[in-house]
Amino acid sequence: MDRYQLKNVIILILLLVNGFLLGSLAYRNTAAQSARERSAEQLEALFAAGGIQLDPGAIPEEDPPAGRVLTRDPALERSAAAILLGGGLRHSERGGVYSYSGAGGAALFRENGSFEAAGTLAKSGGESFCREFCREFHYVVSAVQLDGDGSGTITALREYGGLTVANCAVTFTLEQDAVTAARGTLLPETSAEISGGPELLSAQAALTAFLAMRRETGAVASSITEMSLCYELQSSTAAPMSLMPAWHIVTDTVSYYVNCSTGAVSQY
Repeated sequence: MDRYQLKNVIILILLLVNGFLLGSLAYRNTAAQSARERSAEQLEALFAAGGIQLDPGAIPEEDPPAGRVLTRDPALERSAAAILLGGGLRHSERGGVYSYSGAGGAALFRENGSFEAAGTLAKSGGESFCREFCREFHYVVSAVQLDGDGSGTITALREYGGLTVANCAVTFTLEQDAVTAARGTLLPETSAEISGGPELLSAQAALTAFLAMRRETGAVASSITEMSLCYELQSSTAAPMSLMPAWHIVTDTVSYYVNCSTGAVSQY
């Protein structure tokens, strides 16, 4: 066999091997998809037996992201304090609590990310001031409750990595279009991925955990209207700020959050 024929044989073998690998991959993907569909149909039947409507097509197929441990960022806290309090900023620290005072009032920032500020944070244009703060620090306004005089509250939820942090919010208090207080949690951007630990719950496993909770507690719901991934903010002595993935399950009554690591079901 000359070199030209040998080359053609090798190319043919490679094409056959590639074709086999592609076919095998397609078969595995099809089998996996069929398994997911069967599991979703079984879940639909289980929910129906419990009096809850569940559309199998609404069950997400995406995988939860890894949890993350956040590192405190004093520079970020000072930046937030400068926006809230204005000029003449003064700073002190005691036991991990950072205190700031300025022309507009005073603020405290703690190791677990919680903060509070009070004074005259904005003399006028309160709603615009709040929305600008939210844009700067990655919050999305979720509720505006203001009367005709511009008094009331504005609440916003933090987003991290494209996902909402379910229990991380900031609430502004307004009086006649002036911002008089702000309190909530300020999250730093610096973080490290959490490795190891238990396998994270899929959407279907989270629905199973939700159904078990409902049977135990008698929670009232007749349909699942939406399901998506989010984060839950957690705090411990070892990790004052960490984000754990969770499944947000919206029912026709209230919303629930299933922790992807522990399976615990919560409401916020």
